[in-house]
Amino acid sequence: MRNQLKAFLTALRFLTRLELGEGGRTPEDFHRSLAYFPLIGLLLGLILAACRQILAFHMPPAVQAGLLLALEVYLTGGLHLDGFMDSIDGLFSGRERERILAIMKDSHVGAHGVTAVIILLLLKFSLFFSLPPQPGWNLSPLLLIMPVLSRWSVVLALILFPYARSDGMGSLFGAGSRGGRSFLVGATVIALTIVYLVMGLMGLVLAFLVGLLAWYWGTWVCHRIGGLTGDTYGALAEIAEVYVLVLGLFLL
Repeated sequence: MRNQLKAFLTALRFLTRLELGEGGRTPEDFHRSLAYFPLIGLLLGLILAACRQILAFHMPPAVQAGLLLALEVYLTGGLHLDGFMDSIDGLFSGRERERILAIMKDSHVGAHGVTAVIILLLLKFSLFFSLPPQPGWNLSPLLLIMPVLSRWSVVLALILFPYARSDGMGSLFGAGSRGGRSFLVGATVIALTIVYLVMGLMGLVLAFLVGLLAWYWGTWVCHRIGGLTGDTYGALAEIAEVYVLVLGLFLL
């Protein structure tokens, strides 16, 4: 039980600005934490959905959407946005593998990354704005499951695809190792349970489609650079959030 609590706190400290207690520091703690990524997503979803309901009593929809977007960026520390920008800069540079990896590792952001992140944030704002209102204190189901499926997609990519570097964030979590399959099973059980309880069969359909997205993204990136990196995991998390909201609004 103590090891599982350390794993949960490790995931919490890595994926958010929330620091409740001490997370683990050993490779085993980081490996175990993968199973709790969807649960951290649920915590983020609960915060976002609850804040939206509070704001709905006082603010017009456009202001709600803007504040929700700012809150999400704050809670995650912009971790995935940084990876998204670096991934776009590198993967769409038209260069060879080694140059792509160097571009993604560079702390400077290029024109492709800046343009892409502006489009991404505008999309998120418009999607938050378009979420149907919830009566009373009923929380938005899409806001609840969006970060759950997004973090689950990262676990899928981490475990099912090779890592492109010899060190870095992916190696910390044992990316591409067969030993991580049990943590993937745990993350999948948690994610599917959450989405089924929140949205029923529709939630499972969305989970299946997010799984396809993760598989396509991992396959495409591997074709470009021979494996995934920490930046590409972050990019997948951001893309998956927009993907869930678009599909959810289309299917509901």
